[in-house]
Amino acid sequence: MLKGIIFDMDGVLINSEPVHYRIWKEALLTRGIELDYEVYKPCIGSTLGFLMNLLHETYGIDREDKALVDTMKKIKAETVEREGIPMIEGVPQLLERLKNAGYKMAIASSSPLSYIQMVTKRLNIRHYFDKILSGENVKHPKPAPDVFLAAAEELELDVSECLVVEDSTNGCRAAKAANITCMGYFNPDSGKQDLSQAAMIIEGYEEIDARFVEKVYCHNHHLPAVVCETPRLLVREMSEADLPQMLALNEQNSTENAVEGKEKTLEEEIENFPSYRRYMYELCDMGYWAVIEKQSGKIIGRVGIEPKIWNQGRSVVELGYLIDEAYQRQGYGYEACHAILLEAKERGAKYLYCRIHSENKSSIALAKKLGFLKIDYHVEQDAKEIEVYRYVCGNDRVL
Repeated sequence: MLKGIIFDMDGVLINSEPVHYRIWKEALLTRGIELDYEVYKPCIGSTLGFLMNLLHETYGIDREDKALVDTMKKIKAETVEREGIPMIEGVPQLLERLKNAGYKMAIASSSPLSYIQMVTKRLNIRHYFDKILSGENVKHPKPAPDVFLAAAEELELDVSECLVVEDSTNGCRAAKAANITCMGYFNPDSGKQDLSQAAMIIEGYEEIDARFVEKVYCHNHHLPAVVCETPRLLVREMSEADLPQMLALNEQNSTENAVEGKEKTLEEEIENFPSYRRYMYELCDMGYWAVIEKQSGKIIGRVGIEPKIWNQGRSVVELGYLIDEAYQRQGYGYEACHAILLEAKERGAKYLYCRIHSENKSSIALAKKLGFLKIDYHVEQDAKEIEVYRYVCGNDRVL
């Protein structure tokens, strides 16, 4: 279970990397050295000591050149005083959402502790963080895992309960080495960083909330993520433990009016489930999901959207649902399907389709109530009695 979120600071909370490069470039000019960005770039996400090693190896700078560091700090202080600190858009709102969701939060940055404290105080975001750590106070800097391991320990959490937000190659490697789920933030001003070690890469914070980070965490750990909720229902991804109950639901639906294909055995479903989970949930972010009644905690059905290939290779997204006989005619089917329509719209879907047997009057009535319209189309592999309905996601209806 996700309990803590650890943020890098430079390039994740503040857009500082272009400024840092400019400051170091100006500092080195006092020595007659033109700092090449390709020399500087490998230090992004790591510590001052890491950079001093690079400068020593490339330009012969003494690793303990205190005068150069003092020059850099003077230029940095003047720059901050003159230009302020460029906070990345959406950061306060993101931190507010995550704090309200109950997560413990920490900063684990390669910057000096005094600088982290100054930045968070000036930007009025210090109160969001339970702990603040500097990579300069651990034995090995990023890409070693030390600062993230220390952050998890300070939060009194296991690494398996944490997620890291990083914008740099070094940071993503450090999270991977710490065995912590990493969400990469693509910041074009941080240079061309390799974020391939991250479980997910995002480009902005506007739509990131607790449910999103939970999904990133769950998918990285192959756990069922919550999809959406209604007043009475929780819709989440299925786990292997749900399969026997899903097969029992399928048996209820084994009628001549069903659209489902040939039913698989439990052994086949279990064997195929890891591939289904990886492809449908973790790659496509679709699939059939379990419908759970909140009051009882019982699975009462399934609902979902899946990509399908119809005639002549036409790609569509198809809605399907099934409610346990004991819970039918109580509005659960409508409630679950309507929630999925809203979820699909949020995910950018334009159209959803469903196939219904012409004699399945209850499903046809539900489709029409949801706003689906019958279209003149036939899927070649279906029986002639199977009708096709389409929903335009812009035509949203109030539950």
